Amino acid sequence: MSSVAYGGGGDNPGYCVAQYFFDAVGLAVDTPFFVADRTYVVASIRLRLEVAGTDAGAVTCQIRKAPSGTAIASGTLLHSGTGNLKGTAATNQTLTLSTVASDLNIPSNTCIGFDLTGVSTAAIGCITVLLIPKG
Repeated sequence: MSSVAYGGGGDNPGYCVAQYFFDAVGLAVDTPFFVADRTYVVASIRLRLEVAGTDAGAVTCQIRKAPSGTAIASGTLLHSGTGNLKGTAATNQTLTLSTVASDLNIPSNTCIGFDLTGVSTAAIGCITVLLIPKG
């Protein structure tokens, strides 16, 4: 499940919050959760687990952008490293944004998505991406 909220007022909403809520039941490996209605810049990415994954192997996620016609797994990574889906429950993880400015530009009609590595088992949580309108 995903949600989008806009803040601010007037003709420029000021910011956009795109969220993806995930749980192990029915979690798709690659899930787009936002399609830009205008050009944005990624300001932050946060992950919060409520239930940590329990698989014996690594369980991680990456947040990527992808233009129309490109699979999420083939998209551009928006941060360095990975989100740890076996991390401590009820603890926020702030993902370090890419240092390449063009990676953080989200053109209109580009999607942002969740790319899973490993077996999610019991993982339940939320990804929040804060976007600032550009131009």
